[in-house]
Amino acid sequence: MLTGWQPPFKVERDLTGEEFDGELKHSASVDTPADDAMSLVRFNSVFIECVDRTFKIKGMMATLLSLALACVTVFGVSALIAKASGMRGGLSDSAFSVLSIVVAGAGMIGLIWFVYLRKDMFSYTHYPVRFNRITRKIYFFRHNGPGGVVVVPWGSPFAFFHIGRGGQDPNLRDLRCHLLDRNRQVQQTFTIGHFWDHDQDIREQWALICRYMQEGPETCFDDPLDRVITLSTLPTFRNHWMLVCLMMGTNLFPFRHNLLFPFYGALTLSRWLTFKTCRSPVFPPEIEAECAIAADDPFALPEPRFMAEFASDPAIYERARKRYLEKIMWR
Repeated sequence: MLTGWQPPFKVERDLTGEEFDGELKHSASVDTPADDAMSLVRFNSVFIECVDRTFKIKGMMATLLSLALACVTVFGVSALIAKASGMRGGLSDSAFSVLSIVVAGAGMIGLIWFVYLRKDMFSYTHYPVRFNRITRKIYFFRHNGPGGVVVVPWGSPFAFFHIGRGGQDPNLRDLRCHLLDRNRQVQQTFTIGHFWDHDQDIREQWALICRYMQEGPETCFDDPLDRVITLSTLPTFRNHWMLVCLMMGTNLFPFRHNLLFPFYGALTLSRWLTFKTCRSPVFPPEIEAECAIAADDPFALPEPRFMAEFASDPAIYERARKRYLEKIMWR
């Protein structure tokens, strides 16, 4: 689901009928089970923090194919230059042939960069979104520089939350927020959490956010064993491998160490290389001051070193398995 990267989100427009149909009300979460949909990375008494949708696709299939195409282009251009340099004819003819090949190759690589890689590489490892229940603010991270965080009041009529759909695959959904002007025109669009293939996944994530902001951290989880952060954003090989396994789905999971290992390995390497080019997001000092938590915060959840670290506890694992089976029933 590359929507937002390619094609970019449309702005300076009215909300569509589909967006109105998928609107998420702040009061609609009362009877909905709460689940972070594996997007939560920080949880405490002051704020919760989630990744955005691009974290799941960063360095994945589109990146691997783009890098492979760029490498093929470089090798092809090198071979053609070598052949053109050895051609019989005048120096000017050879120079013109080499120049033409170089321009064509550079144009192809430039197109690959412009269409996709510029969004993925040399950017940020992820774009976090914070919900602060004390200041009643939402912080959308964009970049580390001045003005790099968009701050919106919780409950603002100009922040329109809804279930978004993929541009390439409309069966994929995400939690999306449009920031509107006074004429109800879309000015900016942000995503919160991962994309999934069912509306209920998004509604459960929205329910957790609403419970946290409106009722407090003690009401967010239906079972004490649910009080666990699963996702880790640390750019380690282990985390990249586990994210690849998640993206490839449970049906292919048994083949990850044998038949499909070269493919899994290539995706893991692509993701690792991509993250190596990226910076970590850093909120400004004034926002960190607003989000400061006590050292003995009773609701602060430990952050895992790797994905599903706390599932090594049999009780937590069994509870997660039960919740997964419940989800399968309504899909």
